[in-house]
Order: sequence, then structure tokens, then C-alpha cells
Amino acid sequence: MSERKLAVVTGASRGIGRAIALRLAKEGNDVIIFGRDEEALKKVKSDINQFDVFCDYYAGDVTDVDFVNNSINKILVERKKIDILVNNAGIGIFKKFVDSTLEDFQKQMNVNIYGVYNFTKAVINQMIERHSGTIINISSLAGKNSFVNGTMYAATKHALMGFTRSLMLEVRESGVKVAAVCPGSVDTEFFTGHRKNNPKILHSEDIAEAVSVILQLPENALISEIDIRPSNP
Repeated sequence: MSERKLAVVTGASRGIGRAIALRLAKEGNDVIIFGRDEEALKKVKSDINQFDVFCDYYAGDVTDVDFVNNSINKILVERKKIDILVNNAGIGIFKKFVDSTLEDFQKQMNVNIYGVYNFTKAVINQMIERHSGTIINISSLAGKNSFVNGTMYAATKHALMGFTRSLMLEVRESGVKVAAVCPGSVDTEFFTGHRKNNPKILHSEDIAEAVSVILQLPENALISEIDIRPSNP
């Protein structure tokens, strides 16, 4: 039997991150989850335990570089490797640009970009050294398209796409895969306002399925981006 892989998932206390963590555990991966809500993380850990894999959690802020580095270093000391990183943590503040504040923009940049940078920087060297590993960034169709009230959020997701595409080109010769998953609106707390008017909205499990597809490919194949939207909106 092959050795189980270890996955780290950020923003895993609920929604898409929770669904991804559960899917990875169901497929036989050990999973370590990150989020800000410790009680919610405990519940997700309890749900993962049914799959008879290792699971642990770290409660903290993805924008706190010391928290991220200390946590990842601890994991590497204890578990020796991290095979999969899913950067899912993200926030969105949607309002007209004229009503926006610099604080609004900075909050989104801090989580959606700097948080991804912090985790990626913390895991990438050991992946390169082992010539193995996959980093999946949960972006958005807003990283490719424009929409009203999306000036700040779309800017962060466009930046995330530039980061992801460039990193993919840098590290693929080292055996490390980098990919982006770009959903439309998903039925989570993040998009609460869209639920009533859109019965065809995507579900968190659909995004987890896309992550699984990326991870199931053979070593010689790489999906660099997946756009996922309702089939019949």
C-alpha cells in the first residue's frame, strides 16, 4: 500500500474549504486544516475522523506570517512532508468603488493575496526538494471577469491568477504542480445574498470535485486552471 499523502487546507472551517478537506480525507489523504474559528475546526476534524485518516487543525490568521511559518514548520517536523496545499481562505467585500475604503481593499488583499503567499512560501521549498507536490489556489471567475461592485475583490483575484500562472511556470520543471480553480457563485455563507434568486448555484462539493480531478491526474499531466460554473443558470 502506498504511503498516504498529507494535505493542508486553509479556510477549512466551513463552506468550500470544509468540503475540500472532507473530500481529500475520503480519498485517503491525511488532512491538516486551518481557519480562524477553532470550534468550527474541531467539528470538521470530528467529521474527518470517520475516514480513518490523520487530521489536525491550527486556528489562526492566514495573514500572520509568524503563525503560518511556525505552524508549517511544526507540521514538517512532525509529519516530514506536505504533499498538497489548498489555498482556499478568502474574503469578499462588495460595494461601489465610490463607497469603498482603503481598509476594505487592504483586508481583501491581506487574505486573498498575502495569505496565499505566506502558505505557498512556507511549503514550496520542501516540495521542490522532493520533486513532488501540488498547490491549488481557489480563485474565482472574478479573477478573469469584471462585475459591478467588484473593483476590490476582482482586483485581488486577478492578482491571484497572475501569481498562480507565473508560479506554475516556475516550478513545474521541479515536479511541482500549481493550479487554480475558478468558481462562479457558490452556495456558501460567502455568497448568501445570491441564494434565493439562483436555484442553480454551485455547491461546495462541486468545487471539491474539481480539486479532486486535478489531484487524480498522472504525474506527467497538469491541469493549470479549471473554470466551474452552473451548467444551466
